[in-house]
Amino acid sequence: MKIIRFEFTCSRPVPLYAHLCNQYLNYAELTIKVGYQKGCYFIEAEGKQPQLETLADAIAHDFLISVWLTDSRIALIDSPSGSSHPLKGGAITQEFCQQCTPQFGDNQSPQFGDLGLVCDCCHGERSINPHYQGLTGADIAALSTELLTHGALTLTGDLPVTLSLNPLSPAGRPTLLVCNPNTLNAQFHLTDRQVLALSSIEKPLITARAIDNHPKLDAPLYDLCFAYNRLLVILTEHLRRHGVDWLYIDDPRHSEPLAFIDGAWVDIDCSAQAPVTLNLSTPALHDDVLLRNGAQAYYARHDKQQYRVERVTGSLTPQQQAALISLTPQEYGLSALHSVNLEHGVDKHSAIIYFSQQHGGQIQTLDAKHNSELFFALPSLPDSGYEIYHQLEQSPQRKVLEKFKQQYPDDYLRLLDLKLSAPRDNLTTLWAIGAILLGLPSRSMQIDDLSDALMAAAQAHRGANSPRIDYPLTRGEAHRSLNWCKTLGTVMSFRLADDRDTRKLAFGMHDSLADYLANWIEHLDQNIGVRSVALAGSEWRNPLLCQRVVLRVGKNFPIKCNQQLAIDGNNHAIGALLLKKRRK
Repeated sequence: MKIIRFEFTCSRPVPLYAHLCNQYLNYAELTIKVGYQKGCYFIEAEGKQPQLETLADAIAHDFLISVWLTDSRIALIDSPSGSSHPLKGGAITQEFCQQCTPQFGDNQSPQFGDLGLVCDCCHGERSINPHYQGLTGADIAALSTELLTHGALTLTGDLPVTLSLNPLSPAGRPTLLVCNPNTLNAQFHLTDRQVLALSSIEKPLITARAIDNHPKLDAPLYDLCFAYNRLLVILTEHLRRHGVDWLYIDDPRHSEPLAFIDGAWVDIDCSAQAPVTLNLSTPALHDDVLLRNGAQAYYARHDKQQYRVERVTGSLTPQQQAALISLTPQEYGLSALHSVNLEHGVDKHSAIIYFSQQHGGQIQTLDAKHNSELFFALPSLPDSGYEIYHQLEQSPQRKVLEKFKQQYPDDYLRLLDLKLSAPRDNLTTLWAIGAILLGLPSRSMQIDDLSDALMAAAQAHRGANSPRIDYPLTRGEAHRSLNWCKTLGTVMSFRLADDRDTRKLAFGMHDSLADYLANWIEHLDQNIGVRSVALAGSEWRNPLLCQRVVLRVGKNFPIKCNQQLAIDGNNHAIGALLLKKRRK
């Protein structure tokens, strides 16, 4: 007799894994115990070799990849440590699993199109949107015909979902629902980990770049997803049979695509995420906090040794409106640092590189006495291309600006036409201006489209070498900032010298910034001693920036980020519980 332990280590709780563990308690052929410790789900089985091999095959079939799975292994143990009692947290809301999907979602199955198919494993039929319940296979086939005939379809509900064969907007990053996964690699540049994430049980959005010169895909970047409910699984199977590889989708429930930081996927925001509980002994400075971040409001509280945060749905009551606290951009960055430190058991000798589209870019530190300091903050750039040109003209970059104006008159005119809305103290704005100076095509003159154009060009560069773009610091009364005129002057200079490879220059803007960040962190290390560097903020959705910063900064310092929380959402509310900020 042997005792085998099957382990699934996750960065955050995965309800389906807990549910499956509980189901295996009913496995009659073997003595089974289950458990969950420090992010690891495990099943322990005692029996003979043939029975254990059969169990291993069953577990491999049932435990589909989760985007939060960080490691899995099988070990031979001396004695079990689990329990025969069901795990908590096994309530799942997903509509399908590995057992029922082939039955209702495969056109070769006799039950294809049966939206209400009963599944003894996941019970997904109980989670179907009430607006879709009762649809028959013929109804769904008719919906696919309507989409193919008219080119668009709206699925009604509390939040309508729009599907279209054509772009839904002339600007902005499109979201695509994949109908034929087999064509993905022929149409997009995807890594193996991105394909696995798309296929995971969570079905998240993943950002990808289309292949060059694709006849239909002309946007710099796309957010991709696989079908994430039963109706879409059936609908996309109909469309796949008619040669549709993907279609455009607009679903208000979609949050930001995931970011990949230092070997793990992380949430940028968490608009659809369930309440999060952190069991931590670190004392909070406040009992609770109600905080708005963008369009979402989050309520966090601390009770004994437990931190809990949840999204506040619907309109805020007058009492909630009165309880809302306001934070400065610096306090948002510091809250983000506190939230990362909480998750990883750190409270001093730490720094954060916080790049947020909403709350600006900054570097902050906590010293040995838990005192915070703002070392660097991105400047707020002018609100128009004309003002950018005017300030460049008044700077030492005037000569290179005149040469640029003469050699690239069309890009000079694009710069003058640029309109920038607040906030402008972020990398997105800097990338957008850089895209114009490099002459990169974009779908519109909107900031996000221009920024995507620069990110896509940088990702397309094949190589690790590039010109060094200057990011010189300026010293203000309170903190250091960036001499952006010098940065843009360097970009223009390199393009004037050789504009045959603008992708290399776009890559250089990323790689050089990562190099400067590493130098700045090393400087802070000499002053206060930096033992870990946190990354937070929505700008880390940029995969190349993540890669270069982890490579440069992570060479000498451990990189930390939120795993159970988002990196630009509910993390602020949790971190605000530790802010040294007096309440009214």
